[in-house]
Amino acid sequence: MFTMKKEYLYILLLLVAFGCKKDDTKQIATTTKTAPGTMHIVINSDQLFSYNITEQDTVTNEFSIKDDYDKTGLDYYFTPSPGHKVIIEALTKSAGSLTATITYKDKPLGPVVSHPSGSATGFEFSYTIPH
Repeated sequence: MFTMKKEYLYILLLLVAFGCKKDDTKQIATTTKTAPGTMHIVINSDQLFSYNITEQDTVTNEFSIKDDYDKTGLDYYFTPSPGHKVIIEALTKSAGSLTATITYKDKPLGPVVSHPSGSATGFEFSYTIPH
């Protein structure tokens, strides 16, 4: 009788171990909401591009820069300080499409219009954060 209980215990452990299988195809959909005061920049292109995001204090002229190159897309959030000027620039390596959507506090800014720049495509957009 004691061995029978032991066999049932092993079978139960096997059922628990292999019976509960995670299904990776059914992930819980998570949505992220931007925090108040957040600037959201989305840039897409069919060519590699470089970008600069400059936040400049209009009183002291101090600034900070985020930049990168050889990108095909950017999805970036940050919280600029009130009164600062934000300048966003992007330039493709060769002629192609370059689109951008920029929002502040979930409100679209713009329009952001790209234009030919020599043998490339680019845009420059600036926005001063209200106090």
